[in-house]
Amino acid sequence: MEALKPAAVAAFEAGAMQGVASVASGAAAAISIQRVAKTYRAADGREIAALSPIDLEIAPGEFVCLLGRSGCGKTTLLNMIAGFVVPTEGAISVGGERVTGPGRGKGVVFQQFGLFPWLTARRNIEFACRQRGLSKSEAREAAADAMTLVKLKGFEDKYPYELSGGMQQRVAIARTLVLDPHILLMDEPFGALDEFTRADMQRELLRIWAARRKTVVFVTHSVAEAVALADRVVVLSPNPGRFKSEYRIESDRPRDRLDPRHIRLEEEIQRDLQ
Repeated sequence: MEALKPAAVAAFEAGAMQGVASVASGAAAAISIQRVAKTYRAADGREIAALSPIDLEIAPGEFVCLLGRSGCGKTTLLNMIAGFVVPTEGAISVGGERVTGPGRGKGVVFQQFGLFPWLTARRNIEFACRQRGLSKSEAREAAADAMTLVKLKGFEDKYPYELSGGMQQRVAIARTLVLDPHILLMDEPFGALDEFTRADMQRELLRIWAARRKTVVFVTHSVAEAVALADRVVVLSPNPGRFKSEYRIESDRPRDRLDPRHIRLEEEIQRDLQ
């Protein structure tokens, strides 16, 4: 396993790296978040700040985890990148183009699988293909390729109720990947799974990411999950949500969770969150 770079180790041991997250040296940003904030208006007319101004840049192919307690604005920020929520302040650009709403190039995987219960696994994926404008034969071929990628070959004609939670999430991921997005946005996608299935799905996600090298923004409450998956962990703090610190992890994957360096890193992030 490749060692964590000395600068990163020093930062981990010294504490959280404060400041604005930036793109890896020399890389153009896949996602650029510039002074983005979100305020909601309550029923009684009060303004509630959900997210303080945040600056964050994410490089092409980078796997970034947004980590923090409930109420720190992780999902709000993800939804603004997706174009589902409009920022109150600031701007978000994807691929150099300002985000003004949902659009192609961004795929979203939610914690709830969102599969059509009356369609088989294959037809759930083919439905997404038809939305992309593919012909019936093209959709069938693309769905078959996607199911092979997520290791669901042999389960094509199963309905969602016939599949385990992990398999249903594989279908949801395949349905997103078949749209060939440049950006993969994932909101607690494994949160509803048991511990063992969650670990399996983490390994599968890393395998798929290595094969396709999508830019991934992954929301999680789990420190262990963030350390296992990410190139960079961005910590947000709540009330209102704001950027607090970041940790770069440059060891090879798959990562050994019993490696003392990763145990120390998890402990450091836990202290940061507290």
